[in-house]
Amino acid sequence: MNRILKRTSITKKATPHIFRHTHISMLIEAGVDLPTIMARVGHDDAKTTLKIYTHVTKK
Repeated sequence: MNRILKRTSITKKATPHIFRHTHISMLIEAGVDLPTIMARVGHDDAKTTLKIYTHVTKK
């Protein structure tokens, strides 16, 4: 992870989980339907996806 971060302009501490969180939040913001997102990231409960990932964006 550190080797990859050195090639970017990201200055804050980043982990694979942060990228996963951002990815899911952006999918929601882009209007991707919930079942597709859940299948993509392996969630079984829609409440998990909605509670954790939808509070981040302005939309």
